[in-house]
Formats: sequence, structure tokens, C-alpha cells
Amino acid sequence: MSKSKDLSAFTPVAGFEGIYTAQKGNLRCTAVKLATGGVCLYSPVLGLGPVAMESLGKIGKVTHLLAPNHYHHKGLGEFHTAFPEAILCCSAAAKPRLEKQTSLSFTSLEEVPLPLAGGWDVLEPKGLKTGEIWMQSSTTDSTLWIVTDAFCGAKAPIGAVVEHPELLGTFPKFGVKDRAEYLAWLTQTLQNKAPTTIAPCHGALVSGANVGADALELISQI
Repeated sequence: MSKSKDLSAFTPVAGFEGIYTAQKGNLRCTAVKLATGGVCLYSPVLGLGPVAMESLGKIGKVTHLLAPNHYHHKGLGEFHTAFPEAILCCSAAAKPRLEKQTSLSFTSLEEVPLPLAGGWDVLEPKGLKTGEIWMQSSTTDSTLWIVTDAFCGAKAPIGAVVEHPELLGTFPKFGVKDRAEYLAWLTQTLQNKAPTTIAPCHGALVSGANVGADALELISQI
């Protein structure tokens, strides 16, 4: 696994148009192309070096910096300096702690929704206590989830893809507020549209036929 102090280049996620990811060690930042042509960065990771900057310049103008829960904020100051015109956004639930921890001002997605392209949705899981936000992209045959701490991939070299999601060890204690409510929400969401790929903030990309069933099984064991 790379020991670089900087993010890698942002590269496309196979099978999904307008989504790119970069990594620093086991941490991931995901770039999503918006309907406006701008770019939303999901969970900016500290270490915005020249390689990541150059690759972002080829994708589009960064217009939104999304803190996906109230813990993922260490890279926001650096990214805010690099992209001062970008909107700092988060869930309404995450906003109070984020503003206290960072001394930055945030706009909640309830106040100003992301200008998403077709096929994209924002999901806010119920039963959690960190204000976690997911993003979902759906095509005819595939669905991708971008998640924060709810699921992770195995530790693997940058660019690796694994078949099965894992549960981040700290998530049950620090992420779950009401297990029954979260399990019910996740079950219903999976029945509507199960993911075939997960881009987590921690670990390798996850892709396979049983990703949704694996995710539900992990949560049922909490």
C-alpha cells in the first residue's frame, strides 16, 4: 500500500460515468460530476498534492466540498483554501459539530440540494448518529453507493477492487444510534435498489453480484 502523504490521481470508476476516486493509503476521496458541469468532492482527504490537483483540473471545476458525516473533516481546511469558491456542504444533523470542529461555515443539503445529474440520488440513512450521507448512482444494470463509515473495503493496494464489503470496526459504537431503525431503513433501501458497487471512504472499492446481500448480513450481526 502506498505510503505517500498526498492523494493519488483521480481515476474513473469502471461502469459509472462521471465518478472518479483518489486514495491516500487506506482513505478515499470521491469526485462526482454534477449536472452543472461542476464537481462535488465527497470526503476530501488531507494531502491535496499536485498529482490530485492536476487530475481534478481535467475533470472540471470543484464547486462543492461534501463532509459526509461529522467525523470526516480533517481535509476540509486544505481543500477550502484550494477551492475557496466551493460550497462546503453536509447533512443538517452533521452541521453543528462540523462547524464547531472546523470553524468553517456549512450549508446543509436540505437548504441547498446538490445539482445532481440524472441517475444520482442522495441517501441519508436513518438510525445513525453521525449525520452520514451516502450518494447513489444507478444505471440500467448497476447501482453504486458512495458511503462513509457504514461499510469499508479490505486494506489493499491503491486501485484494487474486492468482492465483499466489510464493517468498519468503529461503526457499531460510534455510528449507530438505533440499530432496529437503521436495519429497517437499510432493508427497505436494498429492496428498492441493491448496490453492485460500493465506493467506501476506507479501503478498496467493492464490486460483485452479492454486495447488497453482504451489506445486509453485516448489519444484521451487529
